[in-house]
Amino acid sequence: MLDRFRFSKFRFMIWPIRSFEESKFLPKATLLFFLLLNQNLIRSIKDSSAVTMIGTQVISFIKLWVEMPAGVIFVLIYTKLCNIMTTEQVFRLVLLFFLSFFTIFAFEIYPNADFYHPNPELVQHYIQKLPHLKWFFIMWGKWSFVKYYMMGEMWPIIIFSVFFWQLANKITVPEEASRFYIFFSLFGQVNLLFSGKIIVYISQTNHFLARFFTNLPKTELILKSMTLIIIASGIIIYLLHWYIEETSVKSLKGIIFKNKRTDILKLSVRDSFKMILNSKYLAIICILLISYSTTVNLIEGLWMSRVKTLYPDTGDFMTYMGNVLYWTGISTLCFALIGNSIIKLFGWFWAAIITPAMICLAGTLFFIFVLLENYMEFVLTSISILSPLLIVTFVGGLQNVLGKGAKYSLFDATKEMVYIPLDQEMKTKGKAAVDVIGTKFGKSIGASTQFICFTIFPSATHEDIAPFLLTLFLTICFIWILGVRLLNKQYHELLSKKVTQGHNY
Repeated sequence: MLDRFRFSKFRFMIWPIRSFEESKFLPKATLLFFLLLNQNLIRSIKDSSAVTMIGTQVISFIKLWVEMPAGVIFVLIYTKLCNIMTTEQVFRLVLLFFLSFFTIFAFEIYPNADFYHPNPELVQHYIQKLPHLKWFFIMWGKWSFVKYYMMGEMWPIIIFSVFFWQLANKITVPEEASRFYIFFSLFGQVNLLFSGKIIVYISQTNHFLARFFTNLPKTELILKSMTLIIIASGIIIYLLHWYIEETSVKSLKGIIFKNKRTDILKLSVRDSFKMILNSKYLAIICILLISYSTTVNLIEGLWMSRVKTLYPDTGDFMTYMGNVLYWTGISTLCFALIGNSIIKLFGWFWAAIITPAMICLAGTLFFIFVLLENYMEFVLTSISILSPLLIVTFVGGLQNVLGKGAKYSLFDATKEMVYIPLDQEMKTKGKAAVDVIGTKFGKSIGASTQFICFTIFPSATHEDIAPFLLTLFLTICFIWILGVRLLNKQYHELLSKKVTQGHNY
């Protein structure tokens, strides 16, 4: 009996999902896996195409002038749709929209880019005439890649952050969340290992899908093959989401949600934004999202600029990114395995503080290596065969692996836990407004900084503005850490209040 008890205790430590909960947990974990699989495949396409075919400088312009307005428009459309449809129906409608666009781009727009894009000579004429608007004309000249980049950036915000976590929060109670959410990340982020290897495999062009396409350029073959995988994964996502709605959402407290306007979705668009402005709790969550998005954006352009210099070919660039994704998966698994224990032993705060601390340390190290790259050449020529560019690229990849690993496992899980004590209104429209606006506003800060620099100095590169980016990066990291401390206090006060009031989750 004692041995059996010890075995059960050990099993619960490594797998804290009870047997009767597996039918509820596994479908959601599988859904998360395929959502993130598509996210990583799409990300590899958008990054490699934008960086190698347009330029790293244009990324900040896209995020500020394309992504930010698109995020605001989504919140408006989403709120309207929620007043006439269920959130589950809205999810499937948006999913089909994304999949349709990616399919049209790969099989129609990209092969006929010369037809759809404006004349390059006309674009160059306007660039010479108005050099300070150079990057706007470049975006116009390659508008389809800009559109793909925007859609690829919107996928993790809309499909993952809003829709998946909204579904998870609807059918998960706090007692389950403390065990489920870390393992959601564990199951979901395993796809980083698969997607990384898939990207590397597809980038070699001698894969099994190549037999379906003949006489295609390398980049077009890679794009179409990746898109076929994205479509297949999207179909699985659609079916899994429908299954979860049928088995979990409809049975929740005996309420049938389908084809009914619920009271929690009757708020106006103006009320959705007021939630953030009038709620200190949501405002602090927004600060965390803004801080993460800003710090990542400040590093991203500089890192990809160095990677492009090392790997100028689109296929080679994509292979590098696939390897980074693979090692990000390893990092994520390591953080996820210790994350559950950190929350149990030390509490929410210590699990939440790891991500900003990791990004701050690794990001600062990367900036230092970039600033010292020219000086490193004199030292390395005598003691090593490694080039400074290779070392800088490695450190940049390392900071991405560690930072994203902590974000995917700990930051996402701890962020979603703080929504659990809120009422249903806050969990739906308030969450949508915070996730979309918060993330996009964070990106806009980093993008605005780079946009101003590249507009005033059209010939400037990311390396030229690295010292200024480092200063802003450290400032945002400090604000992020302070925000985690404030949210920790608010979160526990709200939990205590709910328990005192007798709420049963």
